[in-house]
Amino acid sequence: MKLNRFVVLCFMVLFTALTLVQGQLWAQGSYTYSINGEAVPGPSVYEAAYEIYGHDLGIGAFREPQDLTVSSTNQVYIADTGNNRIVVLNEELLVDKVITGFQNGEEMDALNTPTGLFVTDDGDLYVADYGNRRIVILDAAGDLQRTIENPTDQELIPEDFRFRPMKLVVDKVGRVYVIAEGVLEGLMEFDEQGIFSGFIGAPRVSPSPWEYFWRSVMTEAQKERSIIFVPTEYSNVDIDENGFIYTTLSRGQTNVRQLIRRLNPSGEDVLRRPRGGFPPPLGDVDFIESVGNPHATVTGRTAFTDIVVREHGIYSAVDLTRGRVFTYDDNGNLLYAFGSVSFEKGGFRNPSAITAIGERLLVLDRRMNLISVLDPTEYASLIHSAIALYQSGDYHGSADLWREVVYRNPNLDLAYSGIGRSLLRQGDFAGAMEMYRLGQDRAGYSQALQLYRREWINENFSYMMGGLIVLVVVGKVLSAWVKRRRHNSGEYRGLATRVSENKVKAFGQSLAYAWHVATRPADGFWDLKHEKRGNVLSATVILAGVVFSYILVRQHTGFLFNFNEAKDLNIYLEMSTILLPFFLWCGVNLGLTSLMEGKGTFKDIYIATAYALVPIIIINLPLILISRVITLEEGAFYYVFSTLAVLWMAALVFMGTMITHQYELGKNVFTSILTGVGIGIVIFLALLFLNVIAQLVGFIDSLYTEITFRI
Repeated sequence: MKLNRFVVLCFMVLFTALTLVQGQLWAQGSYTYSINGEAVPGPSVYEAAYEIYGHDLGIGAFREPQDLTVSSTNQVYIADTGNNRIVVLNEELLVDKVITGFQNGEEMDALNTPTGLFVTDDGDLYVADYGNRRIVILDAAGDLQRTIENPTDQELIPEDFRFRPMKLVVDKVGRVYVIAEGVLEGLMEFDEQGIFSGFIGAPRVSPSPWEYFWRSVMTEAQKERSIIFVPTEYSNVDIDENGFIYTTLSRGQTNVRQLIRRLNPSGEDVLRRPRGGFPPPLGDVDFIESVGNPHATVTGRTAFTDIVVREHGIYSAVDLTRGRVFTYDDNGNLLYAFGSVSFEKGGFRNPSAITAIGERLLVLDRRMNLISVLDPTEYASLIHSAIALYQSGDYHGSADLWREVVYRNPNLDLAYSGIGRSLLRQGDFAGAMEMYRLGQDRAGYSQALQLYRREWINENFSYMMGGLIVLVVVGKVLSAWVKRRRHNSGEYRGLATRVSENKVKAFGQSLAYAWHVATRPADGFWDLKHEKRGNVLSATVILAGVVFSYILVRQHTGFLFNFNEAKDLNIYLEMSTILLPFFLWCGVNLGLTSLMEGKGTFKDIYIATAYALVPIIIINLPLILISRVITLEEGAFYYVFSTLAVLWMAALVFMGTMITHQYELGKNVFTSILTGVGIGIVIFLALLFLNVIAQLVGFIDSLYTEITFRI
């Protein structure tokens, strides 16, 4: 007994250790999202080099710092909000100076709760002096240039407005864009003279149709208590070298679809988002509770508190909810996400700002009053370098680096797409198609397919025409030979042979009659029942053909239009998706029509319904081949004919039911609707019965277990 307890204790200790190690490894690692929105783990991308505290710098502790930025000379400016000061660090991250005030005319002026900073290429420092309700502009020496006070534009600004700037950026011509508290109209724009010129880029919400519906049926009191569909406030802002403004929203409202935006000078969102179904820049997908750690308790939507635009169009945003950093490329593809809410080194409790010095990241933690200095791993540097080489035109080098990334992380779809883009630029269209397929990049695959198809046709056009002529000639010769052979051998055939051939011929004719039914259903279904032009064997073969065609469609439709995984094929499930509805329709329809003066037997319904499925075979099989050679731009052709197959089949089922039971149009509509309802009832009862059986089995199993232990 003691030995058993010792073994159990050792097992618990080992399990706890493994859990802690796994959590530590996950915190150090990274992840991306697949095209299905599933989190895919990856190698570590950043490592915590060290942490910077105010005491370590010899200037006293930071107090609720809210922003930091980097100048063109790699000086780091920190808005130490609680201490009403700006701390400036040099490139070695040592104190260069501390700004607490400045000479304003005849008097010394002091900062009051600075919350936002921006440094121009000339070294001018713009400070969102929140407590003093102004923007302060200082030169590189710390002397006051000017201030921007409360705007007085009576047309756009209400009389009781109080200017409380929080974050800001400045473009190359001196225009200032400000996030101000309580302003829902977007960014406040000031010209180079500091004169207010209007609002740009209001983050309008996008209510869903469901939200519109519920709001339409609400009472006035409910509407007042509900979420109003008005613009929301930005949380932070940054600007790239081309003057495009990147903004973030801190709160993930249900009616806000774009947490990161890229605004052009007119305020339009021009942010590129992933192609082919990959998640857009929204942080965590589907607001998951945790990724890879089932014991996590952090809940809620991604709430970006800051964004930094880096080299080569890469940008990183930090999430307050889960303490993570999400990094995207210039097309909005997630390169990696990492981080966690933790008191440990490398974790974040309340990240308020993020900036970059080259590939190094600095994350400001408002709660911990520190700066986390994060250095990239070799894996992250490979990703950054691959993007840089591609943008510089070195496609061979970029492809080589992406292959190295794939070697380190085969789960990164973007790496395969990166190789595909490089091969496409090099003219290797077939290789690019394969890489795009591995990377689930359908837009890139479509582009490569179009170029490959054009190249193949140009190279093989003469062979295609020659082969077509040969095929026509051979077909005619074979047809003449078969006719002559049948004529010469007819009189030598025995009775048994002729009987067997007649049966085969009759079976073939009944199958061929399916085309007549599909194209001329009025007399086709009548002859099926009254002239016996169809039979159960032919109907069964057609039904089997439909099942087979669905399996072929699932497995062999072209990559651009096929979102199924071949490894997930369950042939029994695929068969049941066709056979179960088919037999439910036949059975329920027979039961209802028996009570409503229907003239068809189960055999008649079976044959008519099976023959009505012929359009599925007629259209779907050729579409498999077509789907492999058409591009996304030509995809409307594919979807139109797929829809046509279903509509054609539904019309034939409806007409077949009407002719089989000799119903009028209205009665057939009513019966068809009742049949659909009946199928739903049968499925509900079947599920209910299975649930009862499962509970009974569970009860018997628990009873047996209890008796066994007691005995």
